[in-house]
Amino acid sequence: NKEKRNEVRLAMNQFVIAVGSGIKSLTAEAIKDGEKIGLIEADRGDTSCENPFSPDYIRKVESKGRVGKKRKTARC
Repeated sequence: NKEKRNEVRLAMNQFVIAVGSGIKSLTAEAIKDGEKIGLIEADRGDTSCENPFSPDYIRKVESKGRVGKKRKTARC
């Protein structure tokens, strides 16, 4: 089932983002793993939520100097 595979890939992508932006020593490895996972096409229903490409997201966090810092709020 393609939908189930995308859900698994989406969960992997979210985990890679969390590790890469939360643990400084694993950032480079998380970027490599995110490139292996690739871009995710998953239906999020009728919401404005998007599926970020994890390497780009981690690099963005890294460029702002926020690797290892916790967010105070969660956003979709």
